[in-house]
Amino acid sequence: MRTQSFFLIVLVVIFSCASLNHATFLNLNDPLVNEFGNFAVNEYNKQGNKLKFEKVVNGVSETTSQGTNYRITLSASDGSTSKNYAAIVLDNPIQHVRKLANFAPIKA
Repeated sequence: MRTQSFFLIVLVVIFSCASLNHATFLNLNDPLVNEFGNFAVNEYNKQGNKLKFEKVVNGVSETTSQGTNYRITLSASDGSTSKNYAAIVLDNPIQHVRKLANFAPIKA
């Protein structure tokens, strides 16, 4: 009985770990994190918008088979007010690919 319980616990732990999403919180002091925030605002501005990047508020990264997804919350100003925005930046430095997958204001 004891061996069966131990085996069952080990199986639960293995399956739990296999199904975890390996997202990592971003270090807001890392210059690369601010580079992604600035990149997101610049790409969004190419659609006729005029935001000015201020800072990254928080974010996570997730490594995938296609590179790394950076899901960040950033602060940007339109000249009169500062708002928070959610952005997803896909980065694959090996293939020299970086693109903005999503950018949207966060409603309070």
